[in-house]
Amino acid sequence: SRQAVSKISRIFNLKKIGHGGTLDPLATGILPIALGEATKLISFMQSKKKKYSFTIKWGEATDTDDIEGMILKTSNSRPNKKEIQSALQSFIGKIHQIPPNFSAIKINGERSYNLARKNITIDRDPVKIYISKIDLIDYQGDEVTFSVTCSKGTYVRVLGSDIAKKAGTHGYLISLQRISVGNYEIKDSISIDNLRKSWK
Repeated sequence: SRQAVSKISRIFNLKKIGHGGTLDPLATGILPIALGEATKLISFMQSKKKKYSFTIKWGEATDTDDIEGMILKTSNSRPNKKEIQSALQSFIGKIHQIPPNFSAIKINGERSYNLARKNITIDRDPVKIYISKIDLIDYQGDEVTFSVTCSKGTYVRVLGSDIAKKAGTHGYLISLQRISVGNYEIKDSISIDNLRKSWK
């Protein structure tokens, strides 16, 4: 997300620029960008609901909760559709979630991902989040795709891992796409490459 902001800053030759919510390195999708005076609205933008599409691969857990991490645990269990749907009910409404080791939160002044890279694990306080809706979209045995509408501060990687545990197995994200932030939809977004071409 920071790299995207830097690229757009160079395109417009602007220093006053920010984004409306960090995306994981793995993720694709919409990243609202504020320029100039619009940066004053970033906190308002970040507080809006977000919608994601994500795919879990069953059978393994990683230290990052996604495909970029190291495998820590394995399981031969594969939940069926009924078991998955039952597990999803536990995640609707107000829930607590423990931020992952590999996250941008600060612990004693240092980013958690920097500590994780040094193999330092520190207890992280759970945070309150709100899941408005979560649906099973596609079931392909080992790989299952969901959509979720959630509050600010939700780690979808952790949600995927927790769903897997609730369904009686392990799992990690192999894809993650942010579909919307508030009223901003991915269908209305523009790629950085196209932005660069249109601004020349």
